[in-house]
Amino acid sequence: MHPRDFSLDTLLANCAARHAHRIATVDGTQRLTWAELDQRVETLARWLLARGIAPGDRVALLLTDGAPFLTTLLACGRIGAISVLLNWRLAPGEIAWIIDNADVSMTFANPRFAHLLAEAEAGEAIAVDEGHDPQTAFETMVTAPQVRPTFPDLTPDRPLYMMYTSGTTGRPKGCLQAGSAVAASALGFAQHRGFRQDEVLLSVNPLFHVVGMQQVAAMLACGGTSVFARRDDDNAAILDLLHREACTTTSAFPTICFPWQAMEPIRNGVMPLTNYTGGAGMGRPQMYEFIEKEWDARVVGGYGQTEICGFATFIDYADMLEHPRSIGWTLPHVQMAVHDPEGNHLPPGEEGELCLRGPSVMLGYWRNPEASEAALGHGWLRTGDLGTMDERGLGYLLGRAKELIKTGGENVYPAEVDAVFAAMPEVADAGCCGVPDKQWGEAVKAFVVLKPGTSLSREEITARFKGQIAGYKRPRYIEFVDSLPRDPIGKLLRRELSARPVTPDQAA
Repeated sequence: MHPRDFSLDTLLANCAARHAHRIATVDGTQRLTWAELDQRVETLARWLLARGIAPGDRVALLLTDGAPFLTTLLACGRIGAISVLLNWRLAPGEIAWIIDNADVSMTFANPRFAHLLAEAEAGEAIAVDEGHDPQTAFETMVTAPQVRPTFPDLTPDRPLYMMYTSGTTGRPKGCLQAGSAVAASALGFAQHRGFRQDEVLLSVNPLFHVVGMQQVAAMLACGGTSVFARRDDDNAAILDLLHREACTTTSAFPTICFPWQAMEPIRNGVMPLTNYTGGAGMGRPQMYEFIEKEWDARVVGGYGQTEICGFATFIDYADMLEHPRSIGWTLPHVQMAVHDPEGNHLPPGEEGELCLRGPSVMLGYWRNPEASEAALGHGWLRTGDLGTMDERGLGYLLGRAKELIKTGGENVYPAEVDAVFAAMPEVADAGCCGVPDKQWGEAVKAFVVLKPGTSLSREEITARFKGQIAGYKRPRYIEFVDSLPRDPIGKLLRRELSARPVTPDQAA
C-alpha cells in the first residue's frame, strides 16, 4: 500500500475490526473499546455533518487530553474537516489570533477554558465535560442516534489537523498535516519500537503537541491502549496510574519521571514500564541511567519537529553514551541529509542544515506560501537546525540556525558549549546563547544551574573550558540561575535567555 493510501481513519477502522473488544482508551473512570471508540467517532462525525461542517472547514479543539479530544479529532478527520489544535497555555490574545487566522467554524472546549475564549472574544464553544457524565451535551453527541447524511468522498492525504508553531520571529505558523502523514509517522514509530497490540501508553504529553499526538497515533497503528493522565494529576498520581494500568511505554519529560525516583517506582518488585522515549543530542545521556538500570526499561532518544509529525530519528541508550551529541538514525519512513544554503548535499562530516523528507512531511503552512516555499521549495523539509552526518548515517545536532552565535566572524554552536557543561559534576543544568558585543558582534553567555550543596566559580568554569573547545567558543559571561526556561517537553528556550540583561558582574 502506498503511504498516502492510509490515514488515521483507516488505522482506526482496522483496530475496530481486528481488536474490537480490546481497550483503546482509559480516561479517568471511562474505558472505551476500539469498537466503542469507532462508533463514537462515527456518531460525532454525523452530528458535525448535520450542523453544516464540510470538508476543509476548520474546527478548533481547546481540550485537555483524553478520549473526547481523540474522538473529536478522528470525527473531524472522517468528514474531512481540519482540526485546529489549540494550546491552552497560550494567552487569550494568542488564541484569538489563531482562531481568526484559521477562520474557525466551530470550537470544542472544556469549561475550564471558557475564560480564555471569553477574553479572546472568540464566541461560543461546545462544552466538553471532563467527567464523562452521560447527561452532558458532548456525551449525547457521541452516543445518541444521528441522522444519516451522505459522507463526502475523501482522499487519505487530505489535511487532518493544524498545529501552530511558535516561530522565532513574528506570528506562529499553522503547520498543516495530512491524515496520511500522521499515519505514516505513527506506523514508523510503532515499527521501530516494536509495539504490539498489548502495548499500553501512559500519555502525559499534550495532544496539541506533536510528541503527544505521535505517541497516541502509534497506538492506533498497533492496536495498543492509550492511558491518559489527567491535567490536574501530580507526579505521584501519574506514577500510581502507571502501575494501576500496567503502562509499558511513555515519554514523560524529566520533570515528571525524575521525581519518581523518590516515590517507590518499583512496587511489589514490578516496574511495568519497558520503553521510555526522551530527547537526544543534548550531551547528557547519563541523566537517564536510572531508567535503564534501576527500572530495567529501554531508553530511546530522538529528534523531530512539528513539520514531520514528531520524531524523525531514534537512538538507543548505548549509542547515546557512545555518541552523546548524536540524534541517531532515521525512522523507516524518513530520509535525512545535510545541505548547504543552496540546497546541495554535503558529504559526511561537513556542517550544514539538517533536511528531511518522507511521507510524514507537512503539506505546508496555512495561508503562508512564502514560508511554505522556504521550508519545502527544494524537495526536502528544511528543518532550520544545523548538524552533520557521519559515514554510517548517524546524525548530530549542532543547534538552530537562528541560534547560531557569530563571534568575530567565527561560528559557535550552542550545543558545543552546553556539552562541556554537561561533563561538569557540579552542574545540574546549563545553556548558552549569543549576546551583543561591541568588539566581536556577539559573545557567548552561559546560564548555569548548580546542584544543591555544590559550588563553582566563574574562574573555575573558565579554567575547565580551556583545552575543551576553542577560546572564541568559551563563555564571556556566566550567570548563575535557579532554573532554565524550557518548554513542556524540555527544550531549552534560548530566546528567553538572550533577552535577559548582561551586566559587568557576569563577566567570566
